Amino acid sequence: MTDRIDAERLAGAWSTAMDLRQRIAATAVSIAETEDGVADTLDHLARVRPHDAERLRARAAHARLFAARERAQAAIYRSCAALPDERQRLPLTEIGRDH
Repeated sequence: MTDRIDAERLAGAWSTAMDLRQRIAATAVSIAETEDGVADTLDHLARVRPHDAERLRARAAHARLFAARERAQAAIYRSCAALPDERQRLPLTEIGRDH
């Protein structure tokens, strides 16, 4: 009986962890999109404010780099949240172990 309860708890915890990873990935993508918008705005400002152009373009480049890092993190979280077919067939006590 205890093994079944432990397996059910493990399955619930695993499901919650995968859901959280998907949510974190979606948040990272949203942050990246926002940073891209910030970068576009800074580039526009650089065109209309030539005296600040160098500084504004540097900040735009930084925002784009940050956006790229967020997208990379999102990809990592999504890849960890997706279970390959062979792991779906493992007994619950084996899920999470390296195979």
